[in-house]
Amino acid sequence: MALKWFFNIIFLIPIIFYSQDKDIKNKGFSVDASALILFPYDFSVPSEHDEISETSRKSKILGTSLHLNYYLSKCFAFTVSSGYESINQPKIDYIPITGGIKWVLNDTKESFLTSFDFGGHLGHVEKFGVLLRIGVGYRFVIAKKILADFELCYSHQNLYKTFIKQNNQTMDYHNIESAGFKIGIEI
Repeated sequence: MALKWFFNIIFLIPIIFYSQDKDIKNKGFSVDASALILFPYDFSVPSEHDEISETSRKSKILGTSLHLNYYLSKCFAFTVSSGYESINQPKIDYIPITGGIKWVLNDTKESFLTSFDFGGHLGHVEKFGVLLRIGVGYRFVIAKKILADFELCYSHQNLYKTFIKQNNQTMDYHNIESAGFKIGIEI
């Protein structure tokens, strides 16, 4: 519960602060490659399956993604992305496919940004589940036309995967809430 309040406060920070005033590129396409690590903190798993609940405290979601951004203005972009993500405990691999928006608070190279991605999963899952990811971060220049960004992320996803226990009981695994961070490079 405290983590949800933490992210609510973090999302207010970009509204309060602004950055330097260096000009950024005009409207158009850009490509953003990123890596993320998320730490699940809320697994909706039935209580009779304690071994999954115990391993969920050690779980991590690791992933990479490639975003195609189309800037309508210097501050606002539509995004489409895909990549590869994996949960280490229990082992699930999947391909997230999302669409979303990116909002840079002012038209500078170094600025606060927010992102919103909505989509689903393909890959080693039984059916298409919902993925919602919200991020807030800061981007900065690392070379003339290359930007880097760091984002704090909140993620909610429904992964549909059936696990079979030793006594042939089945269990569906889904509804994962997690928080973490993402780093990326935009060209």
